[in-house]
Amino acid sequence: MRKRNIHILIIAGLFGILTWVSVSLREQYVVTVSVPLLLEDIPDGYAVKSPLPRELQLRFRGDGWRLAGLLMGGEPKLAFSAAAQTSRRPLAYNDVAERMRLTPGIQLIDVKPESVRIDLDRAGRKRVPVTLDCVASFREGYGQVGPTIVDPDSITIVGAESLLKGIGSWTTAQRVFENLRAPLDERIPLASPGPYLLAFSVPDVRISITVEPFAEKVFAGVPVDVTDVPSNREVILIPPRIELVVRAGIKQLSALSAVDFRVTTDYARITADSMGAVDTDIAAPAGVQIVGKRPERVQYIVRKPL
Repeated sequence: MRKRNIHILIIAGLFGILTWVSVSLREQYVVTVSVPLLLEDIPDGYAVKSPLPRELQLRFRGDGWRLAGLLMGGEPKLAFSAAAQTSRRPLAYNDVAERMRLTPGIQLIDVKPESVRIDLDRAGRKRVPVTLDCVASFREGYGQVGPTIVDPDSITIVGAESLLKGIGSWTTAQRVFENLRAPLDERIPLASPGPYLLAFSVPDVRISITVEPFAEKVFAGVPVDVTDVPSNREVILIPPRIELVVRAGIKQLSALSAVDFRVTTDYARITADSMGAVDTDIAAPAGVQIVGKRPERVQYIVRKPL
């Protein structure tokens, strides 16, 4: 008897829900639907130069049953002929209403954006470098060895010539890589062209970063050279050699020696100095950080050649 009562309660509940849904769907509602905008019949050798929305926001009014059928009938699409539309006014409400085959009882009441202009230009193609929009940070004791490799490092963009003229490079999508302690090998999509119709030779690029444990090493006796010294002058540095403290990947450090570094100062810096000691510039292999140098500044004596 108790099970029979449960069945009756379930049936009554379902009947009540169906009744409520039936009554509710007879009411009038307003819904907004995003509809992809498609362009067809673009003439050969031409491309769209005007910005276009990827979707149109359409607002419909109607009773619940009919709107439910519209929403569940598959994703609607709006296709327009680019060749025909360029000789007319911009796309507007009436153009969209003509394309929408709505059942009786459903009314299109608004279109956003209100108008869309389609302008064509001659199509072109341009090869541009890829610029990374990425930030990498490393776990304590680790660091990057060598440059970041981007493959491919340039792409071909196809689109309206007037748009291509203003493009000197193309960036990737933004990415942040944190706390790296192992080599990174990732594919990163190219940045979106936004409202412009541009095509790319590849959808993404591959980046590679070599990450190794880092260590510090001291290189003593690195000579200091003075550049641009006039022929009638001679410069003696005190001391003539300095000590460098460098930081790099362990493998890279093991292959380095003092000859891989160039320490210089220039004659103009010496003549402009009033303290009796000048700073030095250091050229180091890629990926090597200069942590310190001893001494920080070198003294000098300027004299005529003997």
